[in-house]
Amino acid sequence: MERFGVNWLTVKLSLCTGASGMVIGAYLLVKEFGYVDPVRVQRLVADASEAAVVASLARRCAEEFRSLPDTGKRMVALMASRDARRTHDVVPVELVTRPGAKKADYRLAEACEALLLQDEEGLDKQLAPNA
Repeated sequence: MERFGVNWLTVKLSLCTGASGMVIGAYLLVKEFGYVDPVRVQRLVADASEAAVVASLARRCAEEFRSLPDTGKRMVALMASRDARRTHDVVPVELVTRPGAKKADYRLAEACEALLLQDEEGLDKQLAPNA
């Protein structure tokens, strides 16, 4: 058998070039082409799903809040405590509790409050005289 002469400088250079190419390729794949690992995808999907559920339940909460017998008093209290974030004192716990849950959901309470205050501010603008 013949002996082949191996140019180790060329082999070393090829290995370093290949390794650096893989590192640069991985960086480009993540940063430039938008590759996202599966764990992050699941987290993003869960967050989007959570936001959709909260938005849906917040609309129901706002509708049921408006149908309460003492809505006027509660709206005044809600408007007064807007900056203090005391929604749980004004909105009944049953309206901001998810189905099957035992505790009130903070995100749902905040979304319900935002809807109620948004509607109230819109009504104030409609009732205000044009100057």
